[in-house]
Amino acid sequence: MSVKPVDLNKLRSTHANLYETVVAISKKAREIHEEERSELEERLLPYKEMIRNPTSESESEKVFPEQIAISVEFECRDKPALQAVAQYFEEKYDYIMEKTSETKAADSEEDDETDGD
Repeated sequence: MSVKPVDLNKLRSTHANLYETVVAISKKAREIHEEERSELEERLLPYKEMIRNPTSESESEKVFPEQIAISVEFECRDKPALQAVAQYFEEKYDYIMEKTSETKAADSEEDDETDGD
């Protein structure tokens, strides 16, 4: 398995906080993974049914070539993390981090301190 480095400066150029960018990309990678997993399960479902409810004894132990082809197709795809990074660089999605109540409170305290003499 080869390692594909990601230019962190390029990631940092779009948003100030690199950590937030990495978190957003990882969430997108999880979404891609879930979509691919459900697609794989959906495409393999007919073969699983044939194995669970065989019409003959030989069919219960049979490995279907189509099933192997589908599995190989999914195995050859780029990993979800690489897809998420590529989509981010292609600007197919962006993110906005919502501030939590703790972060809002900390920001308002900093503003109060800087406003005074």
